[in-house]
Amino acid sequence: MREYIVRRLLYTLMTLFAVATILFFLFRMLPGDPTAQVISPALDEVAQARLKQAFGLDQPLHIQYLLYLKNLFALDWGRSFTSSRKVFDIIQYRFWNTIFLMGAGMCLTLMVGIGMGMVMAWRRNGPLDLWPTLGSLIFQSAPPFITGLLLLMILSYRLDLFPTGGMRTPGVQLTQGMGLFLSWDFIHHLILPTLTVSLYYLATPMLIMRDSMLEVMGSDFIELARAKGLKPHVVMIRHAARNALLSVVTVSSILVGFAIGGQVIVEQVFSWPGMGSLMVEAASSHDYPVAQGTFLVLAIVVIFLNLLSDISYCYLDPRIKLGDR
Repeated sequence: MREYIVRRLLYTLMTLFAVATILFFLFRMLPGDPTAQVISPALDEVAQARLKQAFGLDQPLHIQYLLYLKNLFALDWGRSFTSSRKVFDIIQYRFWNTIFLMGAGMCLTLMVGIGMGMVMAWRRNGPLDLWPTLGSLIFQSAPPFITGLLLLMILSYRLDLFPTGGMRTPGVQLTQGMGLFLSWDFIHHLILPTLTVSLYYLATPMLIMRDSMLEVMGSDFIELARAKGLKPHVVMIRHAARNALLSVVTVSSILVGFAIGGQVIVEQVFSWPGMGSLMVEAASSHDYPVAQGTFLVLAIVVIFLNLLSDISYCYLDPRIKLGDR
């Protein structure tokens, strides 16, 4: 198992290097002059040269690339073309906002999806199987902004149960550190966007868990467990569910990648100050240091979650351990 984990770590580092390289050259091949935001053509040549030197744009491309790789490890990702603030400081604030929203949405999706998939497989072709399938497919067919707008219209504007947007109520005294994200005001603003994310992605883990459970429940070891006289819920949870989870773990890492991409829409609907909205702002203003850093951070999150998914296989599937031996 140790060799398997080391091998996956090496693949992860190679993937990160490839992603960082692609992002560097991709943003420099885009049409338009991103330096026009800070280097006006009306300035004299000396002032333009000084500004280019300050932003590191006076060096040849291969020198810029080597400095870019060096600064990545030092967390020095340059400065924004529009605000002149450090890119890492800008991303750091928005990053945790997106992580809490995405984490809450994915946790709710996986918990409800896995639990409902188990029940649907156990009550196959019954009301507890048909109605959740129909409801989840309807929400998956609707775009996230439609679901979000419907939740806002009903629960915010009509019933006045939740805020209409943002991450905190203006005028509310804020706490410091993690207390900000654990305050009731933050959680109150978090509920509707979390519900929007969860409803859109719920069908995937739920139906995969259902199909995997049905396949596992026809196996010989399930019949043996029943023959031993084990209680039905013990057979379902300890034997069938654990083996069925392999398929859900596989798709969950892919699902997180789609969820991160979909965060842009959800954050725009609920005015959530996260990485998605920052990505849109940076792209529209040609602020490629911020856009480049935003894409890189989101790629790191997806790659890291894929690594966790691969490592979790070692504990869920004994065949990987046997293969290493």
